[in-house]
Amino acid sequence: MKFKQAICFFLVISMLMIPIIATSCGGDSTKESGGDKENSQNENIQGNDTDDSEPTEYEINPKDQYDPNFAPVDMGGYVFTVATRDDDAPYHLYPAHTRDIYAEALNGDLINDVVYYRNMAAEEKFNCKIAMKDFPESDEKAGNKIVEKNAKAGEYSFDLLTSHMMYGLQTAANGVLQDIAKFPNIDITKPYWNRGANEGCSIGNRLYVGLSDFSFSSNENLYCIFFNKKLAQDYDIEDPYKLVFDNKWTFDKFNELLRNGYEDLNGNGRKDKNDQFGYMSSNSVNFLWAGGGHIAKKNENDIPYLDFVSERTIEIYEKTLAITNNDYTFTVDQWHLEPSIEIFQDGRALFFSNQLCRVNNLRSVEFEFGIVPYPKLNSNQERYYSYVDGHSSMMCIPVNLPNPEWTGMIIEELSFLSYRDILPTYYDVVLNVKMVRDEESVEMLKILFDSKVYDPAYVMSLPFWVTWIGNISGKKAEIVSTFEKQENSLTKEMDKIINTILELE
Repeated sequence: MKFKQAICFFLVISMLMIPIIATSCGGDSTKESGGDKENSQNENIQGNDTDDSEPTEYEINPKDQYDPNFAPVDMGGYVFTVATRDDDAPYHLYPAHTRDIYAEALNGDLINDVVYYRNMAAEEKFNCKIAMKDFPESDEKAGNKIVEKNAKAGEYSFDLLTSHMMYGLQTAANGVLQDIAKFPNIDITKPYWNRGANEGCSIGNRLYVGLSDFSFSSNENLYCIFFNKKLAQDYDIEDPYKLVFDNKWTFDKFNELLRNGYEDLNGNGRKDKNDQFGYMSSNSVNFLWAGGGHIAKKNENDIPYLDFVSERTIEIYEKTLAITNNDYTFTVDQWHLEPSIEIFQDGRALFFSNQLCRVNNLRSVEFEFGIVPYPKLNSNQERYYSYVDGHSSMMCIPVNLPNPEWTGMIIEELSFLSYRDILPTYYDVVLNVKMVRDEESVEMLKILFDSKVYDPAYVMSLPFWVTWIGNISGKKAEIVSTFEKQENSLTKEMDKIINTILELE
């Protein structure tokens, strides 16, 4: 069957099978390879949020206006290789790093199959082969190390590296990556390039670490809050959905609601993991960004600088401390630590904060649950914010490529096809059907995907976010003096990375 006939057949069959597959299919894609809407601070590093509008049966897909319109090129079977981490970490119940990139064969899972056809379309257009090299996640820098090693030897490594977010700029500082913003055949102003990520990762209008819709799993690394609808009804609390829609979902309101739901189930007179809680907190640092705070900002020249201490930061910290340290909250320091997920799975928590990917753990629970963003600091805050965990994959282009024009062309084509063909399936089928159980959560997910924030200090792996978590866990009353003790070392580390990158050609 010719390709065009095959793709038409696939689309028809997919539409017929969506109601069945969406409720029953949870297959993983293969591991092995075969071959925010803020104004941009500069004109070079910008883009648009994903347009989720869908055409009617008789319309031309409006997303086609962003087609890079490359003419077919005979690349003679060129192998375009993407390096990534594998999916063997025990805390991931889904293919966190590989399914965006490669699908070995059709297997009935809609995401796997649209990725397969996306790659097939690019391969046919350019007479190339898309291949993936995955490295054990036990060494999250494995791909970065190979890029650095081969660059020093003047050798080719990969066409594209999808790096752990917090290691990408470190690799860039070694002079082994190329500026995505100036790379041949790439246009980061197109809507399939993520503006929020690219603004957070750029330095001096240079983009060595970026993000397009080709790497769409970053959405599942967003932090959000789940709530148990049964417990919410049992304790007659205000509807979290309505609070979000009415712009009343704030730190104070959340702190008020979570004080329902605690029960000393084992009757031992003290709070422990066998009780029922109003809130299961797994990462307090997201409140910093959720409240419109930050560790670093950018100046008019797109240069990051530390800007942590302010009245707003202090207010966010004090309210976070009250939310996470009380008789109704059970706290773990990191998202993957237990027993937080088990407690919520057992129906013993009213609210539970974690990454969106945790919804994979909740498919078999017997109670109904909902999803909302982290609250705003107050109702005057313009929009919701949620940080993307550093574990998510970011895109880097290594040096010493055999043909940069071809590499840029393939990256851009795959990014556009992901935006046009994969994201509607990803949002509407995987999230809206498999993962959530009501129409309101669909709207919440749209808010979540529009809330991404990338703090330059976090992207640079400056460790102050760890200090924030430690202070909260230690129930320390203030954060300013703790920051001031580290400010000089943080500044030196940040300046070193910035200056090194600015000196790159």
